[in-house]
Amino acid sequence: MIDISDGLSVDLTHICEESRVSAVVRADSLPIGKGADLELALHGGDDYELLFTAPAKARVPATITGVRVTEIGVIYPQKDYRPAITILDDNGRARPLKPLGWQHFRRPTAK
Repeated sequence: MIDISDGLSVDLTHICEESRVSAVVRADSLPIGKGADLELALHGGDDYELLFTAPAKARVPATITGVRVTEIGVIYPQKDYRPAITILDDNGRARPLKPLGWQHFRRPTAK
């Protein structure tokens, strides 16, 4: 479990790297706030939400302390050295999901 205050794409990358797994995220499953879009939902931060994984057979409640739980994807064993994170768009097309949120302790890159 991790809070996603630095952005879903970055914090999911942390889970995958530390757990040595990969992930597929379904864009059509992401809760997107009013006035936001998919890119903000994936890479924006500062909202306090929690991201967690659970075994496929786990019974996860629909809400925890009154907060709705949303399944947004699947975790699977990684196939090589680096975990891969893929996002499926509304049409089921897959593309890599790059971590673009806030990354601590990294020097900014020149534009």
